[in-house]
Amino acid sequence: MDFRELQSLVEVMEKGSISAAAASLGISQPAVSKHIAKLEREMGVKIFARGQKCSNLTVEGEVLYKFARKTISQLADIKRDFSDIADDVSGIVRISASSIPGDFILPGLLVEFRKLYPNIEVEVRISDSREAIEKMVTRESDISITGHGRHASGFNTVPFARDELVLLVREDHPFAGRENVTLRDLENMDLVGRVTGSSTSRIWEDAFKAHTGKGKHVYLKFGHVSAVVEAVKKGAEGAVISRLAGAGEMEGLVMIPFRPSLMRTFSITYGTMTTKAMEMLLDFLLQRKMIGDDE
Repeated sequence: MDFRELQSLVEVMEKGSISAAAASLGISQPAVSKHIAKLEREMGVKIFARGQKCSNLTVEGEVLYKFARKTISQLADIKRDFSDIADDVSGIVRISASSIPGDFILPGLLVEFRKLYPNIEVEVRISDSREAIEKMVTRESDISITGHGRHASGFNTVPFARDELVLLVREDHPFAGRENVTLRDLENMDLVGRVTGSSTSRIWEDAFKAHTGKGKHVYLKFGHVSAVVEAVKKGAEGAVISRLAGAGEMEGLVMIPFRPSLMRTFSITYGTMTTKAMEMLLDFLLQRKMIGDDE
């Protein structure tokens, strides 16, 4: 069992439902359900009485719930004890990240990190996935977060977050009213996209070729997803983008999921942590990863 699973159990009990627990934790309802199911599988018990509400625990569930509350409380105490230590740690940590984690995942996390470790300076350098990995290999950065999908020799790689790729079109496009599209639907579309080196482009183009048996040429490519979105707003027929990139201003645009879903994993890649500041940031990120090691 891990901390996320125990935290999900406590939140379900305290909030009274899986949906309320998911909202409190900032994760999906299926993720909470998966944590509970994994706890049951690992411990070999049923946590909730069959056919009953989430507030009705089995005898074994009651024992596990008390353990989870105690563990979380003890961890909170330890964090408070460490707060004084954190104030004394200083230094610079450099992160190289591809645009989606760099623009849409890291900002919120690093604001939280800044509050915990006010004397550690963090620099985030955003590029495409390939360049972000290269910066870490050449020691221009200490940690990289990308959807590169390939392990860098001599470095550690840990899954960090999942992302879904979707088709972006204007709301007047013939596909706009559809619940989903297939890769074959892209065949006759004049798409805009990301430059070579982007994991977004690599993943959907590889999937398209595997699905249709031929490549898909994109004639207009941009280095940043914001430019891709703007191009669609200005009249480009469509683009394949990250669902996370749709968190911003999307008036007049529609995101359509693929069937089957087109998913990717962002990973943290790192080498030897040579300073306390590096260790602090890496530990912070690993504690907040949004995906299990086996996913």
